[in-house]
Amino acid sequence: MKYRKLLCLLLALSASTSFAATQLTTSPNNLVLQKQPSFFRFSFDEVSMPQNIQPMGLLGINYFADITPNIYAGVGGYGAVTGSQGGLFVLGIEGGLHHEFFPHWWGDAGVFAGGGGGRSSLVGGGLMLRPHAGIAYQWSWARLGIHYSYVKFPSGFIHSSQVGLDFDIPWDFYYVSASDINSGVFTLPDIKLPLDKFLFLRRNDFGLLVQAYKQKPGTKNNAGMVQDGTIGLVGAELDHYITDNGFWYVKAAGAFSGIPNGYMDVLGGLGYHWGLGSHGFALVPQFGIGAGGGGMVETGGGVLIQPQLGVEWPLSSHFATRFSGGYLWSPKGNLSAVTGTAQLLYHLDIATAANQPGGYLPEKFDIQGWRISIFNQKYFHPQRTFTTSTSAINMIALQFDQLFTPNFFISYQAAAAYSGLHAGGYATGMIGPGLQTSPFFSKHLQLFTEVLAGAGGGGSLALGGGALIEPVVGLNYAFTPGISLQTSVAELKALRNNLNTPLFNLGISFEFGMLERA
Repeated sequence: MKYRKLLCLLLALSASTSFAATQLTTSPNNLVLQKQPSFFRFSFDEVSMPQNIQPMGLLGINYFADITPNIYAGVGGYGAVTGSQGGLFVLGIEGGLHHEFFPHWWGDAGVFAGGGGGRSSLVGGGLMLRPHAGIAYQWSWARLGIHYSYVKFPSGFIHSSQVGLDFDIPWDFYYVSASDINSGVFTLPDIKLPLDKFLFLRRNDFGLLVQAYKQKPGTKNNAGMVQDGTIGLVGAELDHYITDNGFWYVKAAGAFSGIPNGYMDVLGGLGYHWGLGSHGFALVPQFGIGAGGGGMVETGGGVLIQPQLGVEWPLSSHFATRFSGGYLWSPKGNLSAVTGTAQLLYHLDIATAANQPGGYLPEKFDIQGWRISIFNQKYFHPQRTFTTSTSAINMIALQFDQLFTPNFFISYQAAAAYSGLHAGGYATGMIGPGLQTSPFFSKHLQLFTEVLAGAGGGGSLALGGGALIEPVVGLNYAFTPGISLQTSVAELKALRNNLNTPLFNLGISFEFGMLERA
């Protein structure tokens, strides 16, 4: 079956990342900050569409780890930004080979497999395959390349080959072994760095958010009917500071009220933290560009623009709130809305390695634990709006767990369908708290439970406005301190319609630590 093939590919790619960096043995007062060579890839393809539909511009954003100097693997997604398919998003995994065959010149070949889509009549169950091959020229700070790719939705109607562009940015990742996560507090002399590197703290803010898009009166949807209700959304945002005050950010959100389910958007851009006095208050202007659509919202090709201005004030050394107002519009569509956003921010001052000494460093550091899980998620009998059929659908899911204590964590999950009756375009975003036991059975087994809530839409599932709740219970089996097989069962319920189905999850987890200011 297709989902089994995808799961096997998922597990093979994920398991291979365990060899990406050597797990160095540490002891108390000897913490090793380890380097994982990695890079972001931005790509663009102009995809030919069936049925005389306007070609679709497909923007890809992926993050890859170099498992070896020539093999890479990672996760990412693709979204429509031109044409008439606004709201098409795909989430998945990708692996490939690249090699410098001549100074500065690289050859590259790989394949992406994932789930998602937009209008299910075109993408079928949602599975998208994208093999590619190309060449690139490398500078010290980036690679620019040209590729030939083939985009195919096997159960749908989109099958297109094209020449496109790649832009790679090196973004090495520094971490500590999972076995060091609960080791306590460290001082500067305890921390061991790669040769010729210096410790540097980089500020990041992670925010959970709720939003309201108040649409312009008389706004029409993609069926030409008036649909101008206020859209309620939930989501998350990451701000990465590139100077003391300037940052780039990426934000993803999905609708849970105000319109038919299915709307989501992903925006990124630049911001500035303008401090007001010595009490931590700040003005935060931001300007973002991205893609969005679904839920019958008419966004044209999918491109969105959003300027906004926020006011931020601290709650503690690690937490702050930010309230922002702005304007969102789609240049090629009908969406036009005044926006309001409320965020709870968590400050992540993450230690990394730099080529030269940085500024002020604190005296003490501790470790924030993280777990990344990639898994197959099966809905056994999801209710639909257009038929009485409750045949199963399968999703590819990516989840981040932030381990605040050995027994308490917060989960952030995104998932998209790749098989099932008219499932293409169905996706969810979930957030919630979790509890886990201490490891037992020679530290191989660990029980956990979560209560996730969020939004979903698409695929003609009976979701109402899109609000969802999902209690989960599961088991981790650890092969090593950092690599586990994860399985769980859950019950997914829509709060405003009759979707109510059991779930089964199976995948692989990677646990690691990030060094932070104590």
